[in-house]
Parts: sequence; structure tokens; C-alpha cells
Amino acid sequence: MLSEEKQRLIDRARAILLEDVRRHAPRTPHGDEPLDSYEQLDVAVRGALAGDRSVVTTLRRVFDEPWFARTNSAHEYAVASLGLALIGDRESLQRIRGVSPINLNREAKPLALAILDAGEQQDPPPGSSLPED
Repeated sequence: MLSEEKQRLIDRARAILLEDVRRHAPRTPHGDEPLDSYEQLDVAVRGALAGDRSVVTTLRRVFDEPWFARTNSAHEYAVASLGLALIGDRESLQRIRGVSPINLNREAKPLALAILDAGEQQDPPPGSSLPED
């Protein structure tokens, strides 16, 4: 079971992401026209909110590919960080740590890191500890 503190962090991250996805209605596909990078990010954020780990690659693209779903506000780093944190992607810790704390990232970066750190600090499951001498 999640600690109260971790649940509070997760609830805050979800609230931020839900506010973000409310601003962007899902696009209706038009034939074979591919989604642009911002639409791909929106789909990935919705997936992260649903617990879909298959969106990790798309969320990481915000950090790894120049100009993928990126504006001057750096808002996209915030939503990608929170999405990665919600699905527990500890492999993205360095990516998140490298985000400049501007705009929404002032709140999102420490929040994402705290969620991932809280996951690391949880007690091990019963029976997984080392036997005592």
C-alpha cells in the first residue's frame, strides 16, 4: 500500500496532468495523417494517467529528441516528467534531474523526483529481506 505522503504526491501530479489534458481535446484522425509531436505527447500523457507503461518511449522523446513537442515555455518537460513518474520510470531520473526549473517545471520537477524517490524508499515486500545470521 502507498504511504499517505506518496499518495499525496501522486494525487498532485495527476491533478496537474488532468488539467493539461483538459486543455487538449484528443484529435480525431484524418485518414493516414500522422499525429504531430504535441498530439503524440498528449496521447502519451493520457496513457500515463491510465498507468500504461507503453508510453515511456514517447515521454522520453521530449528529453531525447531536439524539438519533439517542445515550446519555449518548457511546459512539455513538466508533463513528460510527471507522466514518467506516475508510471514509475526510474530509468528517466537523469532526464528529469536535468530539467531547468522554470515555469511549470518549478513544481513538476521536484514533484516527479519525489514520487520516484518515494517508490525507492518503500519497505521491501514481505519475504524479500536478507535472512539474519
